[in-house]
Amino acid sequence: MKQDQEARLGIDELIHNLPAGMHFALQFKAPRSKPPNTIPYRFTINDRQNDNLLRLAIARPEAVHYIFPHYNTFTGMRSHSPTLLRDTWLLKVHDLRGLPISTNRLGTHKVETDPPSARVYSKPIDRKIVNTSKALENIFGNSYTELESTLISHKLLKEWLDALVGEAQGNKRAVGQRLRGFSTFCIS
Repeated sequence: MKQDQEARLGIDELIHNLPAGMHFALQFKAPRSKPPNTIPYRFTINDRQNDNLLRLAIARPEAVHYIFPHYNTFTGMRSHSPTLLRDTWLLKVHDLRGLPISTNRLGTHKVETDPPSARVYSKPIDRKIVNTSKALENIFGNSYTELESTLISHKLLKEWLDALVGEAQGNKRAVGQRLRGFSTFCIS
């Protein structure tokens, strides 16, 4: 889906067609385009989105992540295709629970990733990031019983989404805008 379609339709799609099973939640962030292919890669997160994600991450700390792809040119993507996970990095949303409110008028924080760490600004804090391939191996190498205590249940995810829609007085478009780039994958 394109971003405008995602903002309009994505939340309806999530709520009405939410598959049963256990979920792993990812908030995709796009790197700034300049400078190209240069570490640190720079991303932006915002307070409102982070607060919403934290509500879910508090219940399942290992299951909610920002995902930072280190690809801001087609050349870089083509050179790593089809193994794009090798330069894609995860940051647990739960690790940002002490993030102070942004000091700028947009309510945003700059994130600079230089594996294996990320620095989050307004007031700089350093956090660990992990390679997506390694993180998925660690998580999904577990038994199903361990996954149930790690991942997000269908019920918990639906309650979280319904609460966000309720707080927005039923305005699903507003919730869709806040959750742009959010996705889950489900393990039945």
